[in-house]
Amino acid sequence: MAIIDDKGRSDWLSQLRTASWRDVPFQVDSIEWSAGENTVLREYPFQDLPTVFSMGAGADEIKFSAYVIGDDYLDQLDKLRAVLKGDGVLIHPTAGSMRCWLHGKYTVREAPTSMGGVARLDLTFVRAEARRYPAGATSTSDQVASAADTAEKSLIDSLAANFSLSDLAGWAHDNVLDRMRSGLDVLWDGISYVNRALDTYNSLVSQYVTFPLTELAAIPGQLGSRIADLLAIPETLTSNQAWDAFSAARNLWKAPSTSSLTVDAGSAPQAIAPSIAAAYASAGFVPNNNQAKLAEAFTPDPSPYETATRTQVAQALKTLEGFFNGVVTIMAVRAVAQIELENYDQAVALRSDLNQQINELLIASAAEPVGGVGDVTTHDALVALQTAVLTDLQSRSRDLARLTTYTPESWQPAIYISYRMFGTVSWADEILAMNPSIRHPLLVPPGIALRVIKHD
Repeated sequence: MAIIDDKGRSDWLSQLRTASWRDVPFQVDSIEWSAGENTVLREYPFQDLPTVFSMGAGADEIKFSAYVIGDDYLDQLDKLRAVLKGDGVLIHPTAGSMRCWLHGKYTVREAPTSMGGVARLDLTFVRAEARRYPAGATSTSDQVASAADTAEKSLIDSLAANFSLSDLAGWAHDNVLDRMRSGLDVLWDGISYVNRALDTYNSLVSQYVTFPLTELAAIPGQLGSRIADLLAIPETLTSNQAWDAFSAARNLWKAPSTSSLTVDAGSAPQAIAPSIAAAYASAGFVPNNNQAKLAEAFTPDPSPYETATRTQVAQALKTLEGFFNGVVTIMAVRAVAQIELENYDQAVALRSDLNQQINELLIASAAEPVGGVGDVTTHDALVALQTAVLTDLQSRSRDLARLTTYTPESWQPAIYISYRMFGTVSWADEILAMNPSIRHPLLVPPGIALRVIKHD
C-alpha cells in the first residue's frame, strides 16, 4: 500500500485553485467531468458487430457539488446567484481557467437547523463558444453610392448658384455655348464606348442627340442634372465593365494643379503617376488625350485685353470646367465601388489617385464665388465622398495579395527565383501563372520585370 508523505500531499494540495465563476469564488466537494464523442449505434439482423457512426465531439460537461460557508454565506450566495447565467470564465480547481456557459438550471439546498451557515449548490457548465449568429455589417459600397448622390446634388446646386449667362454680351454668350458644346462632345466621345454594352445606351444616345443646350443654359440647375444623367452608370456592372467606366472617367479628369510629378513629353497627357498607371494596366487601362481636349474646350481665347466681359467668360468656363471635373470624378467613384480588386497594390493606387483628385475638387470648391449653397455644401459633400470611397477601398483590400517585382539578371528557372525570393520552391507555379510572358519554366528571360505576390 502506497504511503503519501506530507511533502507529496502538500505538492498536490498546492496545485489546487479556488473555484470561481465570473470572479465569484465558491467551495467544491466533488467534480464530475463528462467528455467524449457523440455516436450513433446501428445493429442489423445477421450482423454480429454493430455499426457505429461518429457524430463529432460532444460538449464537455462539468458538474460541481459546490457550497458557500461562513457567517456571511448568505452574502456569498447572493453574489454567486447574481452571476449564474450566460457565459464567462470558470476557474476549475485542477484544470485551471476555461470559458464556459452555465448549462440549464441550478439547485440551491440549505438546512438551517442541522447545517447552519452553509448553502449547497448543484452547478453544471459546458465548454462551448457563443452561437455565432450572422452579424450585420455596414455596406461600404452603399455608403459610397449615397455619398456620390449627395456630392452630385451639391455640385448641381453649386453650378446653379455660380453659372449664369444672362448678363453676357451676345458674342460672349455664344462663345460660352460653343465651348460648352465642345466640352459635351468630348465628354460623350469619352464615355459613349463604355455605354454601348449597357441596356441604357439607346436612352443616353437620345438624351445626347436631343440635348437642348441653348434652353438649358438659362436654367443651370437643369443643365447640371442633364449632364449628370449622361454620366449615370448602372449599379449592376461586372468588374470589367466597371473598369471600363472608371477608365473612361479617369481619362477626363482635369490634370492636377499642383503635383510633384515630373511629366516628360512622352508621358500620359493627364500626368498620371507611372506607378498608378502600372497598377491600372492589368485591368486594361489605356491613357488617352480626352483630358487635354476637355481642358482646351474650357480655356478662354487668349487676348491682350482684360475686359469685364472677358473676365465673366473666363469665370463661366472655369465654373463649367469644375462641374465637368466633379461629375466625371463621381462617375469614377461609382465605378470603383463595383470593381473587383485584383491585388493590394491596385487598391493602394486607386486610393492615392482618388484622394488626390477629390483634394483637387476641394481646392476648387474653396474658390467658388458663391459657396455654401444647398442642403449640404460642396466642401462637406466632397469630404464625405472622399471618406466613403477611401474607407470602401481600405475595407475591400484588407485581405488582398501584395505584389512586388523581380528582374532576373540572367536566364533563370522559375524554381530558382521562387527559392531565392522566399526560401522555398513552392511558389514557382504561381510565378509562372502571374507572368504569362514566360515561355518555359526553366528559361525565365533576363531584364524583364516579373510580377510576384509577396509572401511573408
